Amino acid sequence: MNKLTLFFLFITYLSHSQDIDYNNTYSDFEKGKDYYLFGNDVAFRTQPDTKSKAIDLLKIGSEIQIIEKSEKTVVYNGLPSNYYKVKYKGQLGYVLGALISLGKKEMGKSKYFYTYGKKDDSYYIIIRHLNEQLQIEEVVTDLRSNDFSLEVYGNKGIEGIDNIIFVNYLAEACGVEGGGVYFFEVNGTMKKVFTISQISDAGVYWFFEELIFPNDENGVKGKIVYKKESGTYQDEETNWVEINKVSRELEWKDGQILPKFDTEF
Repeated sequence: MNKLTLFFLFITYLSHSQDIDYNNTYSDFEKGKDYYLFGNDVAFRTQPDTKSKAIDLLKIGSEIQIIEKSEKTVVYNGLPSNYYKVKYKGQLGYVLGALISLGKKEMGKSKYFYTYGKKDDSYYIIIRHLNEQLQIEEVVTDLRSNDFSLEVYGNKGIEGIDNIIFVNYLAEACGVEGGGVYFFEVNGTMKKVFTISQISDAGVYWFFEELIFPNDENGVKGKIVYKKESGTYQDEETNWVEINKVSRELEWKDGQILPKFDTEF
């Protein structure tokens, strides 16, 4: 098996054979498509300008339809953001793009909205959780890739938590770090609990971490299985590859994943 073949097998392994909807920090909202507001009490204006009259103040999660993008921009969360002409309940007006969620995820009685920002040269994702009582909670985490998806699951068999939220990085090229960040929702509060890394450089090395939950394939009841595989290419002519594998059973206890250990690559 040559290096290139092994690299593509690794990338396939990262995808888990799922059809994942990734967001890109350079993508745009699509004309004619429905979206939801990330911001709360968002000014729905007559013109694409902060000084124009506000027709209404729209709540987080309000559904809008994109009509067209205005050339008018405002810097928000470290990025230039365009105003968009939108339709809300049959009425036309303008809202700032930074206050429109990239998507909407629902699990049980929880709804999640998200967008991104930029500080210096680094992007980050902002996630807002809206509970049944319409209370808003916000968490922020750095992005290691410009492409990501937000995935929300139930508790996957872990007692004591409500939902699992996974910020999944897309590693679509050599040397680009994948993996992601896990948040657990516990009693309506999101808590960052684990970070995994996945990276490969075809012809040099690969490094892969994952968490397997009780309800996943090959899951263990009451345990969170941590797996790590790393490898290096020693000699292509003789297919000399050195591989190291680690497997460890962890637990969710006292509000954290235990035992704690350093997983940074």
